Formats: sequence, structure tokens, C-alpha cells
Amino acid sequence: MKHRIVLFLLAALLPFAACKDEDPVTNTNNFTLTFRALYDGMPLEKYTNYSFGDKQVLYDKFNTFISNISLIKDGQEVLLSDIEWVNFTPDSAPDDRAVEVSFKYSVPDGDYTGLKLGYGVRADLNAKKPSDYPVGHPLYLETEYWPGWSSYIFTKVQGKVDLDGDNTPETSIFYHCGSDAVYNEATMNRTIRVAGDAALVVEFDLKKLFTFNGQLLDLTVPSNQVTSHDASNIALGQKVMDNFKNATILQ
Repeated sequence: MKHRIVLFLLAALLPFAACKDEDPVTNTNNFTLTFRALYDGMPLEKYTNYSFGDKQVLYDKFNTFISNISLIKDGQEVLLSDIEWVNFTPDSAPDDRAVEVSFKYSVPDGDYTGLKLGYGVRADLNAKKPSDYPVGHPLYLETEYWPGWSSYIFTKVQGKVDLDGDNTPETSIFYHCGSDAVYNEATMNRTIRVAGDAALVVEFDLKKLFTFNGQLLDLTVPSNQVTSHDASNIALGQKVMDNFKNATILQ
């Protein structure tokens, strides 16, 4: 009789043991998202002269905030991060080559159909100041905040352009874009399979960023060389930020 009871109890427990074995394994930091900076399809390098139509340009700074980083699955967003700061040209870089910036996220296995990015700082996050965030948070950076605009600087692109034709860039180009009005989002369709470890590379091409309707930005026009610091004049900043999606390539 005792043996029958033991066998009955074991049989009753088997379904629970089977269910436990079938529980999905939780992935941890299994998905790597890497950002790269390019110029005309090639890795960006600071202080290097690049052809810009019949002009020469060089760049010495490129950084940007990216919000709402999400994978798309079954029409729904799977949020990876509210905000990241991507600095391609840190002072600590070992040489003049733009650095690759990578982040790791925990992503469930599955087939995803795209990547969504917010170019800049989302309005609810932009409503706060650096002091509202803890040390180490991407938005703790005082150097990336405009008190006069009550806004973060969403993107910085700086460099020089050669306007006198001597192949030595001498005129500063300076694009600091910010304010809620210039924030925008885009979804790039792409099959992304996650099975254990997975990775995706996002590239931003500066030549594409400054190409509008097939034409390079006319840098001989002074108002195209520098974004205004007047909060009521965001036309150039908006133009640049709106074009980020056209400068984004998934690899």
C-alpha cells in the first residue's frame, strides 16, 4: 500500500517537473547594439579632409542622444533603453578615429522585424535638468545641456569647411541641435533574430546627414554653417535632426 502511495505522488509531481523544465531561460545582456560614425560609407576620422561636393570638410566632434531604443515584434515595441548618449569623438580616444559605442541589453529570444530610434531627448526626459538625474545617468551631463533653452543639446557636429579653395578647411561649421520641436523618431524595418547572443550595428553617415533631396547643404551660405542660439530660430537644427533617419544604416 505504501508503495502505491509513493508511486501515486511521484506520478502527480511529474507534470510540474516537466513544466519547470520547459520554463524559458531569461537572457541577460545577450543583445549588443553598436553605433558607428561614417563619412560617405567609410569610418569617420577626426581632422581628415573629406570631399563635400567641390569643397573640403573635416570634423572634430560628433555626439548624439538616442531615446526610446526599441525592437519591434508583432507590431509592438520592446523597449531596450529610454535614453543613451553616443559619443563618437571622446577626448579619451586613443587616436583620431571615431570610436564605436556599444550597449548591452537583455532581450528575449524571438524574431523581430525592426528597430525604432528616437533622435534626440524625449520630451518628458528633456523637461528635467542634469541635477535631476543620478551620477552616471546619460542625462547627468552638464556639458550637454542648454540652461537658456531649458533643453539638452540633442546632437553636436562640429568641424571646418574650406571655402577659399586652398584645400585647408578654415571656416567653422557648428551644429548644436536641441529643443522638443526638433525631436523625432523613426523605425527601420529589418529582420533581427535573437537566439541567445545577438548583435546589431547602427551606422550614422555624416555625408548623408547633410544631404537634402539629393543635394549637399550649401556651406557657402553663412546661415548653413552654424545653428542659431536663438530659441526662436531652430530651422537649421530641425532640418538636420529630421534628416537623421535618412543617414541611418542598419548592418
